[in-house]
Amino acid sequence: MRKFFQYAFIFYLLVVITLLVIQTSKTGIKLNFYFLGIRSDHYIHAIMLLPFLFFCRQLFTRKDYLIHWLIGISFCAFCEGLHYFIPYREFSLADFGANLIGMSLGSIFYRLPSVNEFLLKRRIK
Repeated sequence: MRKFFQYAFIFYLLVVITLLVIQTSKTGIKLNFYFLGIRSDHYIHAIMLLPFLFFCRQLFTRKDYLIHWLIGISFCAFCEGLHYFIPYREFSLADFGANLIGMSLGSIFYRLPSVNEFLLKRRIK
């Protein structure tokens, strides 16, 4: 089961990085569309980072929550730093904040008791 999570995490990282480097004009995402006062691409940034801490918790042998958070913040910074070097993308602190919010929501979901009970029954060995 551990191998499955390793491959799933690698696939997840590749998908996230691919979505970060493609041109938004080719994806059909309209950057001028707002929902509840928040630009649509910020929702996408948040959704992309939802499962990140879940994978960290499942893959790393050391179950230190603070270290997982630092890895997640570093990955969020890497994602936005990548935008700085791509000519058709732009660096935005709002996108970085959306990444952090997505990661936070994912960790809150993972810490729910019902999710933990389900995962404890299927403990990775």
